[in-house]
This record gives sequence, structure tokens and C-alpha cells, in this order.
Amino acid sequence: MNQDQHLARQGQIVQFGRRLIPPRACVVDNKPHVRSFLAEALDDLGFIAHACAVPDLLEALEVTAPDLIVLGPLGAASELSALLRRLAGFRGKVMLFGDRSSPALVDAHELGERLGLTMLPALRTPFRDVDLGRNLAGYLPVAPSPAIGVDVDEALNNGWLELRYQPKIDTRSLTLQGAEALVRVHHPTWGLVEPAYFIPAANDPYYHALSQFVILHAMADWMQYAANGNAIDIAVRLPSPVLADPDFIAGIFAELPAGAADGDLLIAIDCADVMADAAPVRKASAQLAFHRIGIALDAIGPEGAVLVGRRDLPVVEMKVQRAFVSGCGQDRIRQAVCAHLVAAARENGARAVAGDVAGNADFMTLRALEFDLVQGPSFAKPMAADRFGRSLLSKRLAAWA
Repeated sequence: MNQDQHLARQGQIVQFGRRLIPPRACVVDNKPHVRSFLAEALDDLGFIAHACAVPDLLEALEVTAPDLIVLGPLGAASELSALLRRLAGFRGKVMLFGDRSSPALVDAHELGERLGLTMLPALRTPFRDVDLGRNLAGYLPVAPSPAIGVDVDEALNNGWLELRYQPKIDTRSLTLQGAEALVRVHHPTWGLVEPAYFIPAANDPYYHALSQFVILHAMADWMQYAANGNAIDIAVRLPSPVLADPDFIAGIFAELPAGAADGDLLIAIDCADVMADAAPVRKASAQLAFHRIGIALDAIGPEGAVLVGRRDLPVVEMKVQRAFVSGCGQDRIRQAVCAHLVAAARENGARAVAGDVAGNADFMTLRALEFDLVQGPSFAKPMAADRFGRSLLSKRLAAWA
């Protein structure tokens, strides 16, 4: 079977429609950072996106059977034209991207139509998120990937786990001041999903393995950002019982560099766990503080009043439950709980944090209540480690552009 027949067969098994399984995309460009950026942007829209260079295209099509192929300028008009001819017979959709002033982009688009390819409007660079969404409107809305039950051993052994970083924003300067590491599963069928059930029980053999994966990967990213001159605080949520394990604590210390990085690594513990048994957290906090690793309290509600002034439990951040953030702009009870948290944080010398901020009214209320940091979809989505690093390098978040 020649290459053209192979590509045509690949196209025949791809049908687009409103579906439960997310659509698949293959980004083809000779520049690794360009194809990586576009693949991440497609992931954010709900695609399962893969990226490859031109020589790897046939293998990528064999693996991914994409609904959409996204082609960059490839450096030369003749190279792009030759690739389009090889794709003749592909029954998915094709989208070109390139400089908005380039006549070659128009010529390539017309060639694709003459070859019988289903050509989407060209994506002209530089582009905004809304431009990409408009070009792919025919694929959207895609039913969201379901929350799935995940066997921890399966996810760990198959390399499906990854960390995404949710930026934390200073309420006054609106600058990036930190991030929270979130565990996600990159499932081969469902794409990027947030697991419905993920943290195993304390007696599960993978309980510590998952915690080690999270802390070690977050620590590696934290040190890499600092090495690039972009030190930042990163919070990692862990179950409190692991802090009672001396081997786990020793493993953290073993991975730390000889010289402490600027910026802090924070271990976030659920407030309810601390209230049930504060001893492990108290002991661990004393050990970790010497290595610039702090403790943060997560999901604090009205019951957190008992934590005010606990000098034996030093914390760096205190984060309010999401139930009291959503809708706080119009709800005085939620405002009272949030105000109490800010007062408790001040008493403990900690930063007050609000997560899942999704509207301007809520943000303005939280700002008036003097929260230090906010995070949520109003500011930026969770990002892959590389993309978050680029945001630090550019000193801005793409979502704000």
C-alpha cells in the first residue's frame, strides 16, 4: 500500500459529529515549540491533540487516526504543497496556520480545496483563543470528558498522570504570584480528565506512590523554574497521613538541591484532616520549614475558627472552601465566612487565598475583603508545566492577552 492509499484509509475511519469521545487532532510543524503550543491550545478546547514533525506524520496518523490535521507553514511553500498532495483522500478536516500577511497561506488553502480536502478557515497568526475557537466551531461543543474512576496503579504504570499548574494571582497588582499543582489523567481514549476518584485509601499500597509522584514532579518543576530565573511559590495538595511517614519526609529532603531555591514549595493539607489530628502536620512543619517548604491549609470553612492563633501550627497560606467563594458577591453569609478567613489568616501570619473565582462580582468582593491571592477560570486555566513555564518567562498569562 502506498502512502496516499494509507492516508486515505486513515481518513475513512474518521467521522466527525457531536460525540462522547473527544475529537482527535494532529499538529504538524517543523518547530517543536510551535506544535507544542498549538497542541496545548487544542487540548484546552477538548481535543486529544498530538504533535509531530513532517517525517513522523505517517506513524502519527497510524496511532492517532485524527479527525483534524493542523499544518504549519513548514518553512517552504513547496514542502507544504507536497504534504497536502500526500493527504489527498484524507476524509477528516485540515486547517492551515501561518502569518496573516502570507500569500502562500492563501495559495496552500486553495490547493487543498482543489485536491478535495475539507479545508477549515486558515488560522492566521498571531491568534487569540477566540480565533481558534471560531475556526473549530464545527467541532464544538464537544460533550465534556466524563469523570472516570481510575486505578492508581494503572495510571502510574502507564504514565497517564501529569501535573497542571493553576496560577495564583495577586488581588491588587493582578500579577502572577504562585501556582497550585493539580493531578490530572491523560487517558488515551478520554483525553485530559479530572479523576472522579483518585486518592487511594491509607491502607492502599499505592497511597504513598501517588503522593511521591505528585511531590517529586512538582519539586522538579519548582526547581526548574527557579533555575530559569523565575522563582515562584508552588502548592501541592497531599493527604496529611503521609507527613507522619519519616521515609516520605526523608525522600523529599533527598531531592532538594544543596542550595535552597528562591520561592517556597507548599504542602497543602485539608483543613478537616488537621482538625482531626494536628500532630503529624505540626511535627512535619517544624522539619520542613528549615528547607523552605511550608504548610498551607486547604478547604477552610466556618469550623476553621479554632485554628486562629495556633502558633504551634504555623501555616503559610489559608484557602477558603470553594462553596463560600462561588456567589459571594451576592451572598452576605458567604461574605461573612470569607471575611472571617481573612481575619484568621492575618492572625496566623498567613496569606488568605480564594480559589475557583469565576465572575467579576465575586472577584471584586474578595478584593474588597482583602484576600491576598485568587485563582480560577476568571484568570487562567490550569496549564501544563511547559506552558506555565513559558508564562513565567513572558511575565504574563496568555489567558489575559
